[in-house]
Amino acid sequence: MKAAQFETPGGPEVLSYKEVRDPEAGPSEVVLRVSLCGVNRIDVWARSGRYKTSLPHIPGTDISGEVVSSGPGVKGTMPGDRVLVYPVLSDGSCVYCRQGRLNLCLSRGFVGVATDGGYAELVKVPAANLIPMGDLDPETAACLPVNFGTAWNGLVGKAGVSRGDTVLVWGAAGGLGHAAVQVAKHLGATVIAVVGDERKSGFVKSLGADSVVVKSVDLAEKVRALTAGLGVSVVFDHVGGDTWSTSLDCLAKGGRMVSLGLTSGAKSEVDVRRVYQDELKLMGVYGQSREDLRAVMELAVSGRLKPAVYRNLPLSSAREAHEIVESREVQGKVLLSP
Repeated sequence: MKAAQFETPGGPEVLSYKEVRDPEAGPSEVVLRVSLCGVNRIDVWARSGRYKTSLPHIPGTDISGEVVSSGPGVKGTMPGDRVLVYPVLSDGSCVYCRQGRLNLCLSRGFVGVATDGGYAELVKVPAANLIPMGDLDPETAACLPVNFGTAWNGLVGKAGVSRGDTVLVWGAAGGLGHAAVQVAKHLGATVIAVVGDERKSGFVKSLGADSVVVKSVDLAEKVRALTAGLGVSVVFDHVGGDTWSTSLDCLAKGGRMVSLGLTSGAKSEVDVRRVYQDELKLMGVYGQSREDLRAVMELAVSGRLKPAVYRNLPLSSAREAHEIVESREVQGKVLLSP
């Protein structure tokens, strides 16, 4: 089969489109013919060496496809079944798995990081990670797990966003950000979207953002001006260390911040006094549960969530896809088609 693979960590140039051996399904595993694979920061971090992988390695976490073959012990799955891959790998037996919180598993991993992923014509995954695609088209399906599922986990499962909330979304034009804007609007919130430059304003407004602000040193002042001086009730911060302090400055008393990314680094200074005096809530978000993914799949089928595809590139252009994501020019989701 053809795949986009790297043999050593590095920049986008280490990705090579080549012929590799077809995967074979082992016990409780299936082989899928990949329809589409979404491109995410997690793929970039795997390629760059930030996440440890086996070498050579095929990245790719967001996968839609069709079942080709099944290994011993697989039941209820037939060749030709259209499926979406739940990307979290778990042991199914630890204390968190028994609670249904697979994304907190003590042996947690991700398809495309701990195993070869979907930058290939074929991919091998655990049968337990398959979710029937139903009426979803493969393109929409491949946009959902890492972006929309994680946004749902943060805004619904952690922050409990509802009508009357005002939500600030950092990086609102990117894959995760554009998902968060849509989820927050679906929940009835007012959305203030943060973008890197004015060129992205029209795009995030088309998603439903009520206000758009360009990232700047006086961002907190701009946000408070938009909220009668109060600040927002929820901040969705997937940027990391560089924005944490500003995120807290944007929060109203009693506000909630969900943190789910390290694009700008892992270190930040926090005014602890303000956290306790204003009763702020800081919550981490890591991936998504199967229930989160099923929820956004249902909403996508009904048209209430609509992923925006920025580029759909051939698999041979995986290097270009990574360059687009790292340049931060993306508006929506980048996909790869084998």
